[in-house]
Amino acid sequence: MAIAALLIAAWPVPGRPIAAFFPAGTASADIAQAVTEASGSLLQIDTAAAVAFTMGERDGFVSSLYGAGAWLVIDAAFARLCTGSAEGSSR
Repeated sequence: MAIAALLIAAWPVPGRPIAAFFPAGTASADIAQAVTEASGSLLQIDTAAAVAFTMGERDGFVSSLYGAGAWLVIDAAFARLCTGSAEGSSR
């Protein structure tokens, strides 16, 4: 039950910012390119956590992020709780 609740809380919601986690050590330029290739708008990159906070309106955006190399895509608000990332942190 706890895992199901966690997955529901973290599920990306269309029209809201999402967080795309990439393998550790992924360069910020590579992360930005992956978001661009997935047709998303880049909001912020947290290089320490290899995560991009982004938005995408088109259908299949989350799938496109996975195809571009993301290993986890979740709701940005949930991700900020987990990573300690705050608005306005360095890119």
